[in-house]
Amino acid sequence: MLNPFEAMEDFDLSDSLFSALRKYPKSQELDPIENFITEGFAWLLRNKAGLSHNFLNYLATRLPESLTLTHDLLPEWKTQHTFPGGQIDMLADFGQFAFIFEHKIWSSLSPGQLDKYREYASSNSKWSQGFSLILITGLTRQHEQNPDLALTWSDIYNFLKYWLEKQSDDHLVRDFMDMLSQENLGPAAPVSYESIVSFLPAQSLLPNLKRVTLVAAEAKNWIWVSKRIGFNQEASIPCVPVKYQWGRLGIDILDSWFPGIFIGTLFDGLDHRVQLLNSHLGPNFCLILSFHIDMWKNFEGDFFNSVEYTELRSRLKNNSGKWDFCDHRFEAIKANPWHHLHLRQSLTEVLRGSITFEEQVERFILQGREVIELLLAGGELEALTKRLHPIARNSDLPSISLSSLTSSTDIINQHF
Repeated sequence: MLNPFEAMEDFDLSDSLFSALRKYPKSQELDPIENFITEGFAWLLRNKAGLSHNFLNYLATRLPESLTLTHDLLPEWKTQHTFPGGQIDMLADFGQFAFIFEHKIWSSLSPGQLDKYREYASSNSKWSQGFSLILITGLTRQHEQNPDLALTWSDIYNFLKYWLEKQSDDHLVRDFMDMLSQENLGPAAPVSYESIVSFLPAQSLLPNLKRVTLVAAEAKNWIWVSKRIGFNQEASIPCVPVKYQWGRLGIDILDSWFPGIFIGTLFDGLDHRVQLLNSHLGPNFCLILSFHIDMWKNFEGDFFNSVEYTELRSRLKNNSGKWDFCDHRFEAIKANPWHHLHLRQSLTEVLRGSITFEEQVERFILQGREVIELLLAGGELEALTKRLHPIARNSDLPSISLSSLTSSTDIINQHF
């Protein structure tokens, strides 16, 4: 007896099945592309046992705790699975275990969306052997709310491409891949969809962040830092004009860089010789501890090889909380001799949920204060500067302000 599915596959379609689905008239309120892709992908998995088996193994080996699928039983593939309080896009139901899928194209998750799925799955006695929550999105930067596994549609495209290489051919799978490409969900081209649609909105990022930074700089909330560890405690703050330079935009709080503290946004890590924390999430909000190795070259070894600085590094390396710690003097492959220590997180996290200009200024100030307090919490820097600053003041070194240095070409040319 002829398998109707095989007959369908052998039929010479004049147009891509999945592209035809995409042309279905959309309402003014909702573009149904997410549903089309979900239904199309689920249909392939439901009707092609070999593809389904390979995809399940693909998932199992990429989960943080790898699963071993010890049986050949394929799941029931369901879509638009409703439950009180929500709807699951796609479900691979094994009976006692399930893969739960949330699919996004360009939109973001709603607040607490994945938590609702977790609560539902945890309370479902049917899945006594547990579940895994899998998020598939258009862009990596949409990955949030801690799924068990996060993928992009380009990952799915590459999986299907790899699977096709082992088959004689499969027109429907190839059509689905064509649809992903047509929707800019395949591998990114040099001029990518993301870069095109982001270009105009991104033009406002730098001027708007500068406005936020200028107001935060004028908030008079930074003098306490200078009083605790500043060499020139009477210097104005910021000690250099707020402007974009060296790939960063922010507030230089301490004059003379003995040490210096920068609070703000790092857009490009080339000058500082660092990689951004997550390039898919864009710029970092960070604290950077600097030291003027020319002005204070006689004290550089005393500062960085001291017991106090060693204890500071150890404390932050062992526990920096939500802030990523980067030791750029002792642990970097290609160190920057000016900027030795970074505490950072993605700017998207710092500003998450903020709407107004005033809210974003407040976030800058609060997060800036939080990370400075983390730096100073152990008292190491305070003890170190109280010990070395009096010696430096009594030395024959000239009194030079950072602002005068940054207005000349010397510090810029020597910045590496």
